[in-house]
Amino acid sequence: MTADAEKIKKKKKKRSPAMVAAIVLVVLLIVLMLTLAFLTSFDEVTNVFDSGRVDIILTEENWKPEKAHNIVPETVLDKDPKITNNEHNAVYVFLEVKVPYDNMVIEGNTDADKGSVVANGTNPVPMYKFIDENDHMDSTLTTAQNINSGWMLLGTPEQNTTDKTYTYLYAHVREDQTNKLSPLGGGVTTGKALFNKIKLVNFNESYYSTRDYSVRVKAYGIQANFLMPDNQTTDDPQQVWNILNS
Repeated sequence: MTADAEKIKKKKKKRSPAMVAAIVLVVLLIVLMLTLAFLTSFDEVTNVFDSGRVDIILTEENWKPEKAHNIVPETVLDKDPKITNNEHNAVYVFLEVKVPYDNMVIEGNTDADKGSVVANGTNPVPMYKFIDENDHMDSTLTTAQNINSGWMLLGTPEQNTTDKTYTYLYAHVREDQTNKLSPLGGGVTTGKALFNKIKLVNFNESYYSTRDYSVRVKAYGIQANFLMPDNQTTDDPQQVWNILNS
């Protein structure tokens, strides 16, 4: 072995411990990194939000459509509109009823005025009168109608001269405070129908028309909470209707 080869050999021997130490250090670092990786943690929370809806159902349990064909004056038909809240959020509800009218000659039908003319056809007369749960009906030839407790007429009936209808708007109100709306809870039906029956007025046989004689009922609902700015709630019938109608 030459003198130069001997020096190289000695140098290799001197570097070997340092290289071994470096390898060991690298291994330790890898082990440490693996250990740190296993000491991490992970967690997650998912909140499920069920968005509220308004879903109401209008029913007339005793209405028999087959009995509404070829009706004659003084016919009484079962008709009892109610509203059911089909969702879990409380709602305020309203009923709109369109009643046809016409300028008809109306005859009396009581013992006192049977056969006599009580309306000469110069003024519009609602073709139907509502009958409440006590079998009471307004006997005048005006737009006045009888309804059951738990309902309130908003304003006065709106007259549409184009299709000749009076539109009545009713709010579902509290029994103890008839000027306050009564919220309808989830799955709950209005306690009473708006009315129980309707009666076709006793118009003279000289009256004839091909027009639609239908009484149309429409239900409206709006959430009972947070109707006003700043999450305020109101139970004023007219104020809530204005919000819904806008």
